Amino acid sequence: MGKYDGSKCLSCGEIFKAGDDVVVCPECGTPYHRACYEKEGRCINTELHETGGTWQPEEGAAAGGEASDEPIRCSRCGQENPPTGLFCDRCGLPLRGGYTEPRPFNDQAGSRYGQQGWQQGQQGQQGQQQGQQWQQGQPRGMFGGFADPNAMRFNQDSDIDGVKLGDLARYVGKNQFSYLTNFIRFGKFGGKVSLNFSAFLFPQLYFFYRKMYFLGAIYLLLSSALMVPTVLYLSAAGVLPSISFVTEAYVTSNDFQMHLHLTSTLLMASRCISGVFANYWYYRLARKQINAIRGEAAGADEEQIRGTISRRGGVSMAAFLLAALVSYMLMIGVVFVMNRITVAG
Repeated sequence: MGKYDGSKCLSCGEIFKAGDDVVVCPECGTPYHRACYEKEGRCINTELHETGGTWQPEEGAAAGGEASDEPIRCSRCGQENPPTGLFCDRCGLPLRGGYTEPRPFNDQAGSRYGQQGWQQGQQGQQGQQQGQQWQQGQPRGMFGGFADPNAMRFNQDSDIDGVKLGDLARYVGKNQFSYLTNFIRFGKFGGKVSLNFSAFLFPQLYFFYRKMYFLGAIYLLLSSALMVPTVLYLSAAGVLPSISFVTEAYVTSNDFQMHLHLTSTLLMASRCISGVFANYWYYRLARKQINAIRGEAAGADEEQIRGTISRRGGVSMAAFLLAALVSYMLMIGVVFVMNRITVAG
């Protein structure tokens, strides 16, 4: 096993020992017990997959082979965590598993990050005092407690409007940080508006990619219908296969221009609505499905429930490609149908 001696399996948290059957992710190199990897069904080290990083053994793991008894200080908030912890008990930041940012709180004084860690630790104590003042009714700054990282603390078991934050993270899968930030705001502070550029630019593709199939179907049909005047305009311009009756005189007529502007405005409005409400719709769907899964599996093994949540959520590249293909076929279908109509007429 070699370089994995003393490191931990990201799934079960157990230390690898000589003779263990170890497999690694082909993309990032994160090691797992074979049984753990088969149980997860995929690599769960999303941090490295998002950053394109490569797994590295923990400092001292390969040499010593034994887990340290020293607590792990979180590099974000300075919280001391158990040596076997995977996430910060205070803010939920991953503590191991290839996390690539410097950890100044864990360095000794005089090392490269030691002085910086001491300064951040002092700032953390001051921020904690200010956070306590906010909790006592003295809001700080324009955004109050939400903008102050010391005002509220979150971990995997934090309740977000009846759902655990850890379950929401499992459901989201990729790009957890941006989604969970919005989910916490929706659940703790209210509001429904946020920005999602993918949902603005390609709403039907985004919804299918995130397994929001009902909304995806609605936007697919709506976008296809509103795109008909644009398809006719592009046909007259020679960009798409020509429709026999579509001429330059037709697309420049007042009636056609009115329909073109109206449908273009409606299409842009629908995309704006999707762009600002998609995250909230996703949050509502995640809560609904997580509650349904836990309700149906009451008393079942916790690992099985978590696996079901991960499989039900996440993303679907197959659905994304299917939606893209159907969108293209509908556009070509408009050209074909319009040609048949003009030929028959």
